[in-house]
Amino acid sequence: MKIEAKYDVIIAGGGLSGLSLAWYLAKGNYKGEVLVTDSTFAPTNDKTWCFWTNKEPPFRDIIYKKWKKTWVSVLDYSTFRYLNEYSYYCIRSGDFREYVLRELKKHKNFDLLEDNILDFSSNQSKAVMLTKGGDSYIANYIFQSIMKPKDLDRSQIKYPLIQHFLGWEIKTYEPAFDPETFTIMDFDNNFEPGVGFMYVLPYTQSKALLEFTVFSEDVLKKKKYKKKIKHYLLHELGLDKDHYEIRRKEYGEIPMEDRPHVPYYDKNIINLGSVGGQTKPSTGYTFTRIQDYTQKLAQNLIQGFEPLPPQQSKLKYRYYDLLLLHILSNSTNDSLRVFRSLFKKNNFDDIFRFLGEDTNLRQDLKIMSSVPYIPFFKAIWKNL
Repeated sequence: MKIEAKYDVIIAGGGLSGLSLAWYLAKGNYKGEVLVTDSTFAPTNDKTWCFWTNKEPPFRDIIYKKWKKTWVSVLDYSTFRYLNEYSYYCIRSGDFREYVLRELKKHKNFDLLEDNILDFSSNQSKAVMLTKGGDSYIANYIFQSIMKPKDLDRSQIKYPLIQHFLGWEIKTYEPAFDPETFTIMDFDNNFEPGVGFMYVLPYTQSKALLEFTVFSEDVLKKKKYKKKIKHYLLHELGLDKDHYEIRRKEYGEIPMEDRPHVPYYDKNIINLGSVGGQTKPSTGYTFTRIQDYTQKLAQNLIQGFEPLPPQQSKLKYRYYDLLLLHILSNSTNDSLRVFRSLFKKNNFDDIFRFLGEDTNLRQDLKIMSSVPYIPFFKAIWKNL
């Protein structure tokens, strides 16, 4: 096997997790040789990453929009809510990629390679990346986010849910949005099978991203998402097709499942991002978890230690996720009742703290006691 080049670290995949790791290595003045590989590094805004935090937000220079007020509607309950301790942010993927690549190009020990990755292999001391172009690259460690874990046994997954969505970023010809208020969930109370809702990120009075989102085992045909968005625009906002233009579209499928923890692809090859289990099963949120992990991982490597593999959530949060996944998988009506009580009886700072896995037992009990108990008793019984 001909080796094209040798590196200390290869980052395979130039998405959120791979570029986040590269960023923290570069900003921490990592001295080793690094190769970052992706099929293309073109900075297209095909994804929108949102997150909440009560701290200084990561990548603050490219925050596209910040909100402190939200709207939620489920069953017979609708309300505006203010965020006090937390803020809600969004970053566009193209802005992120351009920002990180600009930094990497300042560092002579970082190389960028545009090629498709064919496979990985490893032995006790090294790992190898084989590209579609026929070249092989060797490294002490490979961090990859593009291939599913080899040891993932899907028969162990009880609730194979997917969060799937299609979004339109539109420009209206007249003011139509409150740019200070995002809609976190406006539920379609009659949608089945699964749980469906509209998610709206208003950037200005005349520009917003609207996504029809579903929690279910199967994705929809594209025309069904589009039909839901058109219906929402017309019946909730009074906008027919002559009142707006579609500037861009985005589509996504995010795993929301009780996936076994598989931190390694192979010896010296560590899984990143969703393939490394960094997507929270009950919400699909990934951004903050990736930042927390890749920052710690980079610091670990900079200090010359063995790389820290992605860690599982605490046992209690994994169990909470499992219960909610059971409800989402088995009853749309119970799911809506749970969301209704959650939003009605708790402020959003407490909800975000709970979903961000930053609570003590007293705070957990407060959240759990606010939702209908029968669906959770059923879930506990099924998951004993």
